Amino acid sequence: MHAEGANTATPAGTGPGLRQGAIGWVLLAALGISYVIAGDYSGWNFGLAHGGWGGMLAAVLFGCAMYTALLATLAELATLIPEAGAGAAFAQRAFGPIAGCLAGGCIWIEYVAAAAVIAVFLQAYLQALTGLGGPLVVIGVFALFVAIHSAGVGEALRVLLAMALVALFGLIVFVVATAAHVDTRRLFEETLTAGTNRWLPFGWKGVWSALPFGTAFFLAVEGIAMAAEETRDPARNLPRGMTAAMLILTAFAALLLVTGPGAAGVLRLKDVADPLVVALEAVRPAGSGHWVVALVNICGLAGFLACLFSAIFGYSRLTYALSRARYLPAWLGRTNRRHVPVVAVVVPGVVGCALALTGAAEQIFVLMVSAGTLSYLLIVPAHWIMRARGTCVSGSYRTPGGVLTSGFAWLASLVSFTACFVANPRWSSVTLGVLAMFLGWYFYQRRAARP
Repeated sequence: MHAEGANTATPAGTGPGLRQGAIGWVLLAALGISYVIAGDYSGWNFGLAHGGWGGMLAAVLFGCAMYTALLATLAELATLIPEAGAGAAFAQRAFGPIAGCLAGGCIWIEYVAAAAVIAVFLQAYLQALTGLGGPLVVIGVFALFVAIHSAGVGEALRVLLAMALVALFGLIVFVVATAAHVDTRRLFEETLTAGTNRWLPFGWKGVWSALPFGTAFFLAVEGIAMAAEETRDPARNLPRGMTAAMLILTAFAALLLVTGPGAAGVLRLKDVADPLVVALEAVRPAGSGHWVVALVNICGLAGFLACLFSAIFGYSRLTYALSRARYLPAWLGRTNRRHVPVVAVVVPGVVGCALALTGAAEQIFVLMVSAGTLSYLLIVPAHWIMRARGTCVSGSYRTPGGVLTSGFAWLASLVSFTACFVANPRWSSVTLGVLAMFLGWYFYQRRAARP
């Protein structure tokens, strides 16, 4: 298959294509926030166990710098190549079909794993609120939101915006409720290992191990680029949406990292699936302000639902694009009369649901980060190639700092990817195994297509 073959606008399956010009910058920002906001309610706290509070602070600062540079890079690429495949299309255009297959496979793993880990966290919050939890809740949530998402992207993204706003309101309530109880001594509760200090109780290796969890406040925000094909005026709206999302996510990352562990203590939060609820219960004992705990829990559920919704949007559009590029079977690229790739919504949803039923939240999270950061290593060099070829057109967005910015994004991604193997080598290796399956299918179908 020739390199340009994946860039055709004609789907591999039957039916109409995606709806053009349906999304503006406000909805793009909401989409980016909703991709990530589950990480504000759970996931980040696992980093406290690996690096202590100081190590986690360093990991979050590193993650913020990496994703700022990454989004600036992707904004230029997405305005040049506004396709649903986003990173896979960028890598394919720059380096050929094998690179596109690998990048697409990584992103596919990331978003399916994201849906899975969100479902695990969601049922933990629901159980804390109502006592209902377990496998039936996980299956029910997947079934419900896959069905709703089939109604169409425009309607889905407006529901998404409402849920993301509710989740942001819950974070504000949490910060206000815990701010007065912050005691900096609680940030340094971890027992020191030999030769370390209270800021880095596990040393620099602890910081390295915490890096995957430092991305929790930002991981998957790059999914905004996958909406480029359905965005009005991508050169204008994509950068605006990305910037707005990143500013909001950074502000809440700083607030939560201080108020959560500062109010409840590092030891109390470092290994729970519902850290915000646990933190509120620590400062507001039973019978005292229980309504605040319930309110934040409900808002958290809205955030998880929004994040699950956006993860479904991400993997469905990517599955559609990979099918169109012949990296996945053609029947996965079929759309219905409402321009929705229904098969691409349902099939990965079944995989994500099965993964969620393992209940291995921290391990699935590391899998998600390893796949995401490996995809950046494959995608970011496309920026250098596009610049070298002079493919930038008049009126397109230009990355501030140019290749220096994208070079930093690449080096930071390399550090984060290796950190995943420090945190959990077994689950990080799953990424490589699934990629081998993607490559196997690609070479099989290429051989089958030969006369």
